Amino acid sequence: MRWLLSWSAPGLPASWIMRRLLRRATFAVLLAASCSLGACSARAPEANGANAAAGATGSTVGCTASDGDVYAAGLQKSGSAGHFDFTLVSSTPGPPSLEDNQFVVQVSDGEGKAVTGELRVVLDMPEHGHRSPKQPDIHFDADSQAFVLEPIYFFMVGLWRITFSFEGASAGASLTDSAVFQFCVD
Repeated sequence: MRWLLSWSAPGLPASWIMRRLLRRATFAVLLAASCSLGACSARAPEANGANAAAGATGSTVGCTASDGDVYAAGLQKSGSAGHFDFTLVSSTPGPPSLEDNQFVVQVSDGEGKAVTGELRVVLDMPEHGHRSPKQPDIHFDADSQAFVLEPIYFFMVGLWRITFSFEGASAGASLTDSAVFQFCVD
């Protein structure tokens, strides 16, 4: 090690070289950490000298409604396997917004009849590569024949992908299916 240090900076003490290398490494680590923390900031940059609301019209943070689905109560998607249909009966608040939301989701078979089974959900931001830190509770409401999910937690502005996976029976066969909804949350 001493040979390497004396070769890279002849005439300088090894302790001085090590301190200098340690300072540079510390600076590099701090710079990398600050860049990564700023990458998922939910705060909008200054726009024309005033603070812009994150995700607001004219803002550079967030997304536009055209980036995802346009929310409407009763929004329906066919499952990717074609076994079931997924209907977002309602969102409270509607459209989905920051913080806690409640979704009511109905899964129906090919004849339009509501079915029971196991519903799972994954909430993530595809452009950021992270999930919501909260996993919602899911229960089936027999009166409405729909699943109630809460809290659906969107903690920052941007495009959120909600992936529903369902396992249930149709015509006596056990089937699985999934559907993806995407909403611009601001």
